[in-house]
This record gives sequence, structure tokens and C-alpha cells, in this order.
Amino acid sequence: MNRNLGKFLCRSLCGGVLGAAGLIGSNAVAATLDRPFFRAQSIVIVIGANDFSENGGVAPVAVDFNLLDNVAPATPAEDIIGIDGATVNFNSGQYNASSDGSGGGFEFNILNPTSGGVFNSAGPHQTLDENDSYTAFGLDDTTDIELVGGGRSSRFLVASNAPFDIYAQATDLVATGDFSTLDYSNIRYRFRMQVTGGSGVWRWGQRAQSPANGGGGIVGGINRLSNISAGPTKVFDGGRKTARIRGTLLQHAVGFQSRYNLRGAGGIINNYDFSMGTGELGATVTYTVYTP
Repeated sequence: MNRNLGKFLCRSLCGGVLGAAGLIGSNAVAATLDRPFFRAQSIVIVIGANDFSENGGVAPVAVDFNLLDNVAPATPAEDIIGIDGATVNFNSGQYNASSDGSGGGFEFNILNPTSGGVFNSAGPHQTLDENDSYTAFGLDDTTDIELVGGGRSSRFLVASNAPFDIYAQATDLVATGDFSTLDYSNIRYRFRMQVTGGSGVWRWGQRAQSPANGGGGIVGGINRLSNISAGPTKVFDGGRKTARIRGTLLQHAVGFQSRYNLRGAGGIINNYDFSMGTGELGATVTYTVYTP
């Protein structure tokens, strides 16, 4: 009898333990969970101006925050800022929003003056209006006038922790007056990269590296806007991140500069001549970060 009781008690105790275990397991499933983790996504930040100078644009401003993860190659990155920024110029020791061309004409150079001919710009940069001035100039049989020889230029900065590509597209051609027969092919185009630049507190690229290494870099054979007018066209093939060592966004940023020159009919004239008359020739160039 005692032996049977012992067996009974053992069975009862074992059953109680199993029941308790089942109860504990049920509570664990319904408990509060936590899962600490850290993941650095592939990010490309584009720095420019929040608008053109005529609209009160200020710079420098981060205008694009691109996420490259889970985006197919040769596809635009996801921009979670979602605004269209503008390019900038760096002059007078600071960043300035570029002009959209609506506020005035374009600066002229006086070529081979015997004296004077100094141009003083009241801003915006690379525009000509009633607020600007020239000094009187002497001339001889070689003196001439042209649109600013260096062409129109502007830039934007890119800081990244991963490789990236850049595509460009020219749209919205405007050709008026004596320039009405000109088209995208009459705007000479050059795209280049500068790892460092600026000055003082606004210097960029001090702790950056060339993102072209490991990729093709600036794409060759693109020298006029007609080369990028058919659709988004790759102009930079990246191979690595811009950030080299620990630093700030400006220290990690590299600069991309666009330079444009006027080409005459048939491309014979590389800049303006009085015989070309008056008019306007312009376009919108849109730059977009793509996943490599």
C-alpha cells in the first residue's frame, strides 16, 4: 500500500511539474520582447541650395537624402527629403545659390582692351543687369567683346557612405530671338569632379576620397547638352564612398561642377560674337543619384 501510494504521489508530482512547465512556456510567448540592432544603410547626401537665387535660395542646404538599399541597379535612389534643390557657386568665401537666368543677361568680357574694361558685378553671380558696371575702356583693332569666356558654371556637393552613380538629363529648351534656330547641341557641356575645394570654414573634402576609384568616374564623350537630352544619361560611374576618415558631412563631401559654353550655328563659333544678334538659349539640367 505504501508502495502504491509512493507510486501515486510520484505520478501526481511529475504531473504537477509538467503542468507548471507548460504554464511557464505559455507566459514566455506572451512576454514583452526587445531586439537591439544597428544597421547603417547606404546613404548619399546631396548638398546645394534650396532654390535659385532669384527665389531667395540659400546655401549650403542638404537637398537630397538618398537611400540606395533595396533599389535595383541603374535605378534612381529613394530620396526621402523629396524637394528639388538648385546648384551653387562658391565665391567671395561663401556658397551662393546659382541663378536661373531670369533676372538678367549674361556677363560679357572685354577682350584686349588697351585700358580699363573692368566688370563689377553686384550679383547674382554670372548675370548682367542695371546694377552692374564696367569701367571705360580703350580699344585698338584687336579689341572685342564676348560672353564670359569661362562659361556658365555651378556645382553641387555629394557625401556618401557607399558607391553611387549620377545621371543627368537636359530638358525644357528655350531658344528665342536670333537664337531661335539653336538647340541643345549649341550648349557645350563639361562635367567634372573636385575632391576638395572652398576655403575657411566652408572648405569641403578635407577628409574625403575620390568616389571614382573602382568605377569609371566621369563618363567620356559627353560634351554638349544634346548628348543628355534623350533621357537620363549616366555622367558619373562611382566605385566607392566619398568618406575617407571620420569627419563632418562637408569634410566627407566631394564637388561636382558643370560648365556650359555657347556654341554658334554649326558649332563653328565657340563663343558669342556680335553678328549672332540677341536672344536667349537655355535649358534645365536635372541631376539624379542612381544605385550602381
